[in-house]
Amino acid sequence: MQQLSSSLKTAVLIGLCFIFLNTSLTAQDSYSVSFKPDEPELVEVVATIRLQDSLLRMSNFGPIPENWPKYVSNLKVTTPEGKSVKVEMQDSARWKLPAFLVNTEVLLSYTLNVDHEKEKWPGGIDGVAFVRPWGVMLSGRSLFVMNGSNKENISVQFKVPNEWKLSIPWKKTNASDDSYEVPNLIELQETLLFAGTHKEVNIPSGDFSLKFILGGEGILEQEELYVERAEKVLKYYIELMGGNPVPRPGSELSTAMVLINQSEQVDGEVIGNHLSMFLNPEADMQNQLIGWFMFAHEFFHLWNGKTLRYNDTTTDWFKEGISNYYTLKALNQTGIVNEEITKMVLNNLFYQRYRNDAGYGTMAPANAASGFDKDNHWGLIYGGGLFAGIGMDLEIRHNTNNLKSMDDVMRQLYNEYGGSEKTIDQQRLIDIISEFSKTDFEPFFQKHILGSELVPLERYMPYAGKEVSFDNDQLTIRASEENSEKEKEIWQGFLGNN
Repeated sequence: MQQLSSSLKTAVLIGLCFIFLNTSLTAQDSYSVSFKPDEPELVEVVATIRLQDSLLRMSNFGPIPENWPKYVSNLKVTTPEGKSVKVEMQDSARWKLPAFLVNTEVLLSYTLNVDHEKEKWPGGIDGVAFVRPWGVMLSGRSLFVMNGSNKENISVQFKVPNEWKLSIPWKKTNASDDSYEVPNLIELQETLLFAGTHKEVNIPSGDFSLKFILGGEGILEQEELYVERAEKVLKYYIELMGGNPVPRPGSELSTAMVLINQSEQVDGEVIGNHLSMFLNPEADMQNQLIGWFMFAHEFFHLWNGKTLRYNDTTTDWFKEGISNYYTLKALNQTGIVNEEITKMVLNNLFYQRYRNDAGYGTMAPANAASGFDKDNHWGLIYGGGLFAGIGMDLEIRHNTNNLKSMDDVMRQLYNEYGGSEKTIDQQRLIDIISEFSKTDFEPFFQKHILGSELVPLERYMPYAGKEVSFDNDQLTIRASEENSEKEKEIWQGFLGNN
């Protein structure tokens, strides 16, 4: 009996140790982020972190991720007992801690110096971090020092001055203060936040909301215009697709933020599900149009890119080109563009970029994004994909007496793939477009998507009562002498009106 009792005690002790260790290893990481109104360029961070390995790091995402640590100073690590821990910079991107600390909890503190604008960043500063008289914009990439790779339910608390507000897409865990729970390390990095005296406008749609963050006197003066246009674009996309954007299982897509800050230059960058934009409220119409095109295009990616996900880069022509097509349709709904401006955009932006692409006539749009290098073949993917979408849409409308269109293709894909782990491949696109067009689209794909032939708009545009010419390498679209009612209806569908 005594031997059995000792064995039992040993088993109990081992069990308790296992429970203790397992609980400790899964404990939440937590961060506290503090802002100061008199020193907005200095952000103080204190974190409690359970070490999964002996490295501290910042995000691998972004244009120059190895530069994120350059803006971190006074980084200190201590044990729960208050003992200082030696920290060494292993390389330009990571800090090394003693190996014996792995699987223990440490206290981390550091200062983020928000002077990123002193450096030239690829794509601009809009998705990095900056200070303005009305507040501070940070990306999660630029803010958080992390450890490990599979952390979940991370707690983040913000401390902002009384006269400031905080705009962030995460859900609060405590209504009385700015405390949030973040699902994982990806969500921690792929977010934007703004702390300051800016204006926040929430546009709800069921369980989804669009947050507009407006900063700068000129931007605030046009608040009603921005919100009205955004509401119209949101309504058009929801009606088109048949519902709100839906993430795959385990992902969060309940809030999308659009930060619009006043600037002399027009620029924009997407981080996760969020968009940071610089707009000049006094700029000419062309620059205003660029800003709104950027917003509507990136916003549609919540459906065509986040809800609908694709196997690989061979379908980037569809993700980007079709999104361009529906961006133009959405902007017609808001009144930002009309028929004539649509024609000008098709020529000046898309056809010219397509015609002057380095791969024009030799490279297939399906191959142009190989290696995630689509910016080098913008014309083929964004322009060639747009023209392919036009051809497909007009062919479907023509063959079905305008009863079906690419709208039906998008809704079918939404119903089939939204909220699932499934991804879309090239063959599924061929099959579904062939189904709705009542014709075999395999030859079209072989020539214009998997091949390098230009989509023959001169064949498809007459379905909408329009003639096309390419004189002097300029795309010109003009009305035919006589239009049938069917052609008029198809043209209205081309503009997104039905």
